[in-house]
Amino acid sequence: GTPSPPRLRSGMNAGHVDDPWLPARPGVRGGMRSHRLVLSPVIDDIPRLLDWAETCCGSAGVTIDVTGKMALALEEAAANVIHHAFPETPPPHRLEVTLAIDGERVVAEIVDNGRPFDPSTAAEADTTLPLEERDAGGLGIHLIRRMMDRVAYRRIDGENRLLLEKARA
Repeated sequence: GTPSPPRLRSGMNAGHVDDPWLPARPGVRGGMRSHRLVLSPVIDDIPRLLDWAETCCGSAGVTIDVTGKMALALEEAAANVIHHAFPETPPPHRLEVTLAIDGERVVAEIVDNGRPFDPSTAAEADTTLPLEERDAGGLGIHLIRRMMDRVAYRRIDGENRLLLEKARA
C-alpha cells in the first residue's frame, strides 16, 4: 500500500491567507505559521492534541491565557466529533486539526468525515438552571462559543470543517 502521511507537519503556508477561512488582515505580512495533526478518532488521543496545541502556541510565543483557551476549545470540539460524529458513520474515520498562528491571531480548523453537524445551529445552553435541571450536553459548544472570538462551520465534500479563531491580544 501507500505510505501513511506524516502525523505532524509544520511549515510556512502562505496559501492560507487567501483562503476565505483565514482572511487576510491589515498588518499581516507573509504567511501564517501552519501546523497539522492527524488524530486517531478515540478519546485516548486527546492528550496528544492538547500537548501538540500547547507546543505549537508556545513556540510561537502565544500567551498562556490564549493557549489555554484554544486548547480547551480544541479538546471540546474533538471530543464532540469522537462521541457524536463517528458512531453512526462507517470507517475509515478521519479527524485532522490545523493550527495557523500569526502576529494577531491563532486559528484552528477541525476537519472530520463524520455525520454532518453545524454547532452554530445548536441551542444555547441554559446556564441559569441548577445543574440537576439542565439538559445533558451542550456545555462544550457553550464553552467554545464563549472562549473563541469567531466560530464558523461549513460542510464541504462530505467533511465537517469547524473554524475556531482567537486573537492573540
